[in-house]
This record gives sequence, C-alpha cells and structure tokens, in this order.
Amino acid sequence: MTRATVRGLGLVVFALAWLAYGVALGGDYVFDDVHSVAANTALHDLGDLGRLLVDPSAFSATGQRMYRPALLVSFALNLAVSPAAWSLKAGNVLLHAAAAWLLWRWQRSWRVPVPAAFVAAALFAVHPLLSEAINLVSARSELLLGCGVLLTLLAHRRWQRARRPGLAMVGMVFGTMVACGSKETGVVLPALLAAQVLAARARDGARLDWRRAVAGVLPVVMLVLAYLVLRRVLLGQATVDLLARGGGDPTTGHGRTLLVQLATMGTLLPQALWQMVVPVGMTLDPPVTFRASPCDPMVLLGWGSLFALSAAAAWPGRTAGPRRVGLAVAWLLALPWIVVPLNMPLAEHRLYGPMLGIALVVAVSLPRLRGARAVAIAGALLLLGLTGAVRRTLDYRDEVSLWQAELAGRPESFQAHWGLGATWLRRGDPAAALAPLAQAHALRPQHHDALSYYAEALVSLPDAAAQPSRALEVTALLAAQTPDDPWVRTLAAQAHLQAGRATGDREHFEAAERLALSCLQIAEPKGYVFQLAAAARRGLGDLQGALAHLDASIARGLHHTSVRLDRAAVLRDLGRYADARRELQTAQREAPMEPAVLRALQDLAQPPR
Repeated sequence: MTRATVRGLGLVVFALAWLAYGVALGGDYVFDDVHSVAANTALHDLGDLGRLLVDPSAFSATGQRMYRPALLVSFALNLAVSPAAWSLKAGNVLLHAAAAWLLWRWQRSWRVPVPAAFVAAALFAVHPLLSEAINLVSARSELLLGCGVLLTLLAHRRWQRARRPGLAMVGMVFGTMVACGSKETGVVLPALLAAQVLAARARDGARLDWRRAVAGVLPVVMLVLAYLVLRRVLLGQATVDLLARGGGDPTTGHGRTLLVQLATMGTLLPQALWQMVVPVGMTLDPPVTFRASPCDPMVLLGWGSLFALSAAAAWPGRTAGPRRVGLAVAWLLALPWIVVPLNMPLAEHRLYGPMLGIALVVAVSLPRLRGARAVAIAGALLLLGLTGAVRRTLDYRDEVSLWQAELAGRPESFQAHWGLGATWLRRGDPAAALAPLAQAHALRPQHHDALSYYAEALVSLPDAAAQPSRALEVTALLAAQTPDDPWVRTLAAQAHLQAGRATGDREHFEAAERLALSCLQIAEPKGYVFQLAAAARRGLGDLQGALAHLDASIARGLHHTSVRLDRAAVLRDLGRYADARRELQTAQREAPMEPAVLRALQDLAQPPR
C-alpha cells in the first residue's frame, strides 16, 4: 500500500468523525454547558486569557474551582469566534476528529496493519458511546485530554525511533501541557511513557537504552511535577484525599467511602465495557446500585471478569507490546474516576480516554482483514456506528427534549428530573419547573442543589400561582442545610415576601427584611439585598423606609439598573414624579438600551389613574 494511500486513509478517519458528529453544530447549550461556558463571563474576553492560566475560580460561573487552563483557553478562543453554541460544538467535533486521526497515527507507529488500524480508528471516530463527550461542550476536557495524551504518546514513539528527536520532544512537551491543562488525569502520562518504553523493547527487538529512555520521559515528569505544584499553590491540594471520606449518603461523592466506591465500580465497569461493544441504552444518568462490600457476589464477578480480560490483553505473544500499552492507557485514564468518589460514579463522557487504549488492543488483536466478507462486516459496523451517533446527537439539539427523552426511558432518573426543572427555570418558566424539581427533591431529599432550584422555582412563581406555605417549608429545609449561605437567606426572604403578600401578615414582611439585611453580616454587600429589604418595607406600607434602603444601596456604590428602577417606583408611589423621572433618566444614561428602563419611562409619562 502506497504512502499516499495510507495518508488518504487518515483523512478518511478524520472525515468520518465529522460525518458522524457534524450534526452536533445544530444543537444548543445543555446541562453544565450553561454555567461552565455560556454564562461564564471570565471566558468572554480575550483580554482575560492571562487570568485563565492562574485563576481556578474562572472555571465556572457557579464559583466552582478547578485548575484546567488549557480547557478554559480553548473555550475563550471558541467564544471569540462566536458565542453561539454552534461555535463551541464545532470545536468539540474538530477535537474529536483530531483525536481519531492521532489514534490512527499512533496505531501505525506500532506497525499495526493498515486495514486493522483503519477499522479500529474509524469505528472510534463514529462510535455512538462518545456522543456525550462530543455534544456536551462542558465535556471538552475529555477530548483535549485524549488529544494531549495521544500527541505525547505518538511523539514519544518518534523519539524512541530517533525520528526527528527535536520535533518529537516539542510534541511531548506540548502534548503534556495540553493533557494536564485540560484534566487532572494528565498526570498519568509518565507511567504511560514508561509502559511504551518497556513495550517497545519487546516489540522492536532492541536492547533498552536506559539513558535515552530516561531522557525521553524526564521532561514529561518535570512538567507533571510542576503542574502538581501549581495545583498545590492555587487550590491548596495537589491530589485528592481518598481516606478522609466518612461515608453517609453514597449518592454524593463526599458521602461515599473508598470501599463503597470500589465495590460499586466492580459492577459498573463491566456494564461500561459491554456498552463499548454494543452501544445501546445510552443515558446522561446511568443507573447505579451502590455496593457496600467487596465480597458481594456481583462485585466479585465484575472485578473478576475485568481482571480476566486484562490478563488476556496482556498475554505474551507477537503483539503483546502494543496490547499492553493499550491496556495501560485504558486503565490509567480510567483510574482517577474509578478510585475517586465523584457525585456521578459513572458518566459516558469519561469513557472517551479509556476507549483510545481499547482501540489499540482491538486493532492489534483483529485477524487479517481480507476479502469481501471482511470488508462487508467492517462497512456494516461503520454504518451502524454512524447511524447511532447521528441519532444520539440529535437528542442534544434542545435540553428540554433531551431530558424528556431521558425520562421516557427512565422515569426514576433523578438527574433527568433535576435537569428538566433547571432548564425550565433558566428559561423563565418556574411553573413548568416546579413538578420535575419536586420529583428530584423527592428522589434525593438531601441533594442541596436540587433543593435550591426547587426553592428558587417556588419563590419565582407569580402571586396568582404562589404557594407560600410550600415555599416557606422548602426554604426552611434549605436553610437548615446551609444556614450561612447568603443566597439561601435571600430565597427565604423571598418566601416570606410571598407569604406576606398572600396573607397580609406583617410578621412575614418583618422576617423578610431581617433575613435580607442579615446577608450583610456574612457576605459582600449586594444591591439585591437592599432591594429585598425595600420590598419588605413597601409590604409594610413604609415607603420612606423602602426609599432609605435603596438610598443606602446607592450610597455604597451598588446602583445597578434594577436598584434605580425600584427607587423610581417608590418615588412615584410617594408622588415625587420629578424625582422619579430624574432617577429613570440616570438609569437610562447607565443602560440606554435596557427595555425595563424604557418601559418605566413610558409608564411614568402616563397620567396617574
């Protein structure tokens, strides 16, 4: 087979990835994409690129801290092209196509026969189980990690074979920076390179040059150590403490001990491996049965089957070298989420990296692919993969449809109820959000975020549809969990305002004012706090008191447009129309295109009724 043909097959692999997942560009932001990308203001200005390299709080609009600078820079560059979802989705598909092409090149570096390497790489490019990693913009860390790991491994193979050693070293350094900068799992790269060194000795039949082997791994080791030091400085910890988890609620990461985690993984991993072979039943919320004992028969069966398959993949033979490297890639890229208890024990997007290693094992294990029958089988598998990938990707076009499809298959899915309710709430429809959020809370009563969304939906209901007793009950449960959270206190204040408007009871308005102002003692002052206190004073009929709260907000420099609008409304109710107009004119100068300001000016121009 000519070199041009081999290169052409690599381009076909790249094109197949686009053919399978190009339809993703018609999808919207879903799930974690909103807080991690669309609403994350730290990513929307290329002038903040320096901050993304050193500030873990730039990871999410929720305040969640993670140190993934390469991931954030890639998001920022994509957003500079366009903030629309298609731009970010296109970036994900491009990264997946690049990973499939790098997989092809890496397999060829192990002298895998062209037909086998092409089939394995092509099936990876169109595999439906990868749809979550590609369609969730927030899962880009897996794609970048895969590209970084493959680039490092491929460059290391070139280094081992003394092909352009300078360029190979640049590739290893850059690949390591991408891998570690996109996900913490990148720290396993030194172990993967060591596995390649040992495997190459057996595969290539050459004596091991220890000096050259160490020289090829040392720069990667130094980069990984530097990355861990940065994590220690910026996050306060270099790695995760696995033994400090006392147990309790296994549905949360911190409530699951290492023993429960490993026992549970003994049943989940064989299921995930089976889905790699038969990709059906794909879901954003895989069902989990938590196991407490390593002696559970299902746990023993699960781990036993995994170790047996691993032993078969590592069995001595002519292709043992690349098989063992693929096995190392699969296990080491999965190891962090196998041993670290996370809120979701298993997620399909985490299988992206392990499947790269399994693809190499499959490629070197395939029999000789010759004849029309072999071509027909390979073509049928590719067609099935393409069809499945496109069908699954279409589910991600709209988040409401995505969660409704999840619930149609699994009505007991907590994640789907929570996701559907959160989506409706984000779209400004708290009434539609209420039922799914109530069900999510019923399924996991202690889940703080689900309870918080439930409370927010209740207090956001219009007065005609308000459920004040329920709102007070839910916000009280939330406050019991996190009494010193200022956001929780504002939700409780809103619940009391809602109850006060429904019943006319002064005690509710007084409680709302106390709760709102108490936030000033535990957090930085916010104009919203003064607005809530002013609303409570208005409910009590004290317009001058309401005005005093809003004046206090402006005096502190907290003069957001909504604060000025509230102040103008109080001034109007006091009969001070000229002052109200001046306040609105000030708001218009600060936000000239704000529709709410223009409406308020129009309303003020109308004669009093």
